[in-house]
Amino acid sequence: MTYTIPQYLLDKSNIEEVIVKVPLYYDLKSYSSLLSDCYAPVLLVDYTSLLGGQPFTISSTDWVTNRVAPIIQGYLSSQHVTTGIVLPDLPQPSSPNQNHSRPTTVKVYAQVSGNLVSKDNNREGGTKLVQNGGYLEAEVKRFDDLEQEGKNPWRITMYKVVKGWESGDGGVMEHAREKIK
Repeated sequence: MTYTIPQYLLDKSNIEEVIVKVPLYYDLKSYSSLLSDCYAPVLLVDYTSLLGGQPFTISSTDWVTNRVAPIIQGYLSSQHVTTGIVLPDLPQPSSPNQNHSRPTTVKVYAQVSGNLVSKDNNREGGTKLVQNGGYLEAEVKRFDDLEQEGKNPWRITMYKVVKGWESGDGGVMEHAREKIK
């Protein structure tokens, strides 16, 4: 079966939506939505350039419940942004001379940034804030059962954040470094 223009556009939109939901759901503290809308049952997580440690494979429930939620709840406020999403492996629709199949996995690259405000702001000098940015490397997988249920079939199986820069009080992220181990 050839990869059609409508299917390509739907896949592209669905993949981009899954990727941009992650930072929004972090900031909304919508942990159940991360599980239902974004992550595959098991994923590879790599925040080593931001938080140290090693990449690890973890169930999405464990990741969200025991890592993401405690990290995000440790901030007074957060704003995560993902933009500039690129899908280099998503093939263009087939022409009469080509026969591309619909992919089951797709690599994703994007620009990411975060603004994090510490709950511990009782010090001289005002608010403890850290800002950082870099890029995201991710992989998404298509799940046929979700598609048959009429849902977005794409879920994240690998999520790697690579820090490019940081400004402000790096100590704001210390509790996150402890939770990621």
